[in-house]
Amino acid sequence: MLSSGYIYAKAKLAQHLIANAWHQTLQTGKHSKPWSWADTFPVAKLSITDKRYYVLAGATGRTLAFGPGHMSSTALPGHLGNTVITGHRDTHFSVLQDLSLQDEIAIETQTGKYHYSVYSIDVVHQQDLSVIENNGFDELTLITCYPFNAINPNTPWRYVIKAKSFTP
Repeated sequence: MLSSGYIYAKAKLAQHLIANAWHQTLQTGKHSKPWSWADTFPVAKLSITDKRYYVLAGATGRTLAFGPGHMSSTALPGHLGNTVITGHRDTHFSVLQDLSLQDEIAIETQTGKYHYSVYSIDVVHQQDLSVIENNGFDELTLITCYPFNAINPNTPWRYVIKAKSFTP
């Protein structure tokens, strides 16, 4: 129980440090690390319902301990292709379980703000890589482990939200 509390607190505090780095990135136009020893930097601000999350470059386990991570082999938000962002189900991406079809998600990058509408909610096996494929249009894919209330941290299932770009 103490371990899960530490993980949650670390994730929450990191978002404040990452927010400062994000604001510095927007002001200077250069990627800013959230702390001096960081091997990542914020690439976007993600808005889901009334929650805001700062997205880090890379989707490694070390990155995801601090915030959602952009899978580097996928498109950046606002670009043609599938933007894939992953996060932990018990911290930042617990909010995904509350999303419904047609809900709106916004992403701010250095180049602008982009809007997406949820069109698909699925549970897939972790080996199903079709969810990260580029479908030729501006698409957002959010992925977290499933089920949300599982005790085992290594479940083989992924909860996948897919959303299409739209102009408000």
